Amino acid sequence: MPNEISFYPEICEKFSFFLKGLLGSNYLISYSMNKTLPQMILEIEQDLGSDSLLSEDYIPNLKLDILFGVKAKENNRIEFILFEVKYLKQVSLIEYSQMLGYLTVGKGIKTGLLFLVSKSRSSSPVSSELQDIIATGNLPMEFSVKKNDILHSYHTGLCYYYPGNGINWFNTDPTSGIKSFEHLKTRIIDLLK
Repeated sequence: MPNEISFYPEICEKFSFFLKGLLGSNYLISYSMNKTLPQMILEIEQDLGSDSLLSEDYIPNLKLDILFGVKAKENNRIEFILFEVKYLKQVSLIEYSQMLGYLTVGKGIKTGLLFLVSKSRSSSPVSSELQDIIATGNLPMEFSVKKNDILHSYHTGLCYYYPGNGINWFNTDPTSGIKSFEHLKTRIIDLLK
């Protein structure tokens, strides 16, 4: 019986393939899965041959699903993308809130994706409650939080995946959420400038 962890390698390979295709050869991509956040950051830093700003701070010992790191070849900065993966029929505000919690305590990770591995094609990947919150513009998907007098900005998106097929994005208008690989690419490039 499959569980969400069994899909991590496939998700990482496909997501990496799409992202590499969009970003091109001037960017390096690495990922880590099913470890604590400090272990994931260290693994990605070693793979990309660069220390991130996160390695200088205390990093909470959170067990996360997937973490991607992207680095421009021209500089040593790494931007991270946190994935909260769920193997369900659809995601709701509960799963989104969990991803937000991980993102905001993740110390310097600015981008988060709630990633549904869908058990069913018969329903929307997002619950009707969450769809209504998105449609009315009331879901925080691009926001800032002040911690210790420092303003931290975050941006999130919702992806869904039917096993064996491509990765899809949920339309997050009018919330300004990340809604495509192209949108994610633009965000990463801007953060790495």
